[in-house]
Amino acid sequence: MSWRVVLINQGEYLNLKLDNIIIKKGGLDYSIPLSDISIIVVEGFDTIITTRLLDALTKYNISLVTCDNCKTPSGVFAPLNGHSRVSKLIKEQINWDDELKGLFWKKIIEMKINNQISVLENLKPKEMEYIEKLYGYLDDIQLGDTTKREGHAAKIYFNSLFDIDFIREDKTLVINACLNYGYAIIRAYLARLTIGYGLVGYLGLFHRNEYNHFNLTDDLIEPFRQFVDCFVYENYRDKEYLSYEMRQELVDLLNRQVNNDGKKTLLCNLMENYVIKFITAINKRDQDLMVFPDIKGLLKVEDGL
Repeated sequence: MSWRVVLINQGEYLNLKLDNIIIKKGGLDYSIPLSDISIIVVEGFDTIITTRLLDALTKYNISLVTCDNCKTPSGVFAPLNGHSRVSKLIKEQINWDDELKGLFWKKIIEMKINNQISVLENLKPKEMEYIEKLYGYLDDIQLGDTTKREGHAAKIYFNSLFDIDFIREDKTLVINACLNYGYAIIRAYLARLTIGYGLVGYLGLFHRNEYNHFNLTDDLIEPFRQFVDCFVYENYRDKEYLSYEMRQELVDLLNRQVNNDGKKTLLCNLMENYVIKFITAINKRDQDLMVFPDIKGLLKVEDGL
């Protein structure tokens, strides 16, 4: 299985040679087998990428993430579809009715708020007022989250974790830059998985933006955001800017060990199992078959947080 997430900072030229990506930089050539790569993140506006390489990336189901001038991921290039039974899976996905979508969106929000509670109980155990509010929201989630418990919980959660005056939309805050970068990497990897397993990205459960090719990814990502939150809280909340080394660490978060059902696995492997189980669960109309990406699995790692 591919496992490398490659961060290319100011690479001059990227091309293909014998199923390897060749990175030309500073007069030197670096070669990495495409079979080892899951995601490539490219920073810098002057990098040239050959269409031959782009075609090879689709065949290996490798996502290419491009960044803006602030080094923030701004775009994802991914294969249209790489699954051998794509037409069958698309038919099944089209047949997901609104009640089924609402049921699974409710399940995802329950997992997300459970993880938010675990984060606060481990990192902010004295914030009992906020934790109790989250438990209340958890008990009040309706089909399709019609009561908007997710949004209310997010405000309480971030104000408790970072600061009462913390504003998630404030682009001037370094914490937000770190969170957005980490979320973008997780999102790109999930997009790769959903496409690779034959799902149509723009057919979501809750997210239905007609201009968004990754609506389903934006649904499925919610219980994984807390893995980024923990890492940023523990490592970056006092930083003055998002450095190259910090971006490298956020990219490598996918290869971080977590505990899942008593077994150690990589976060990227947990995400893959999550997508596989989601497909089985929703097509069998049984949300209890889904894998819960429990943030406690990260918090308990001895060399982790």
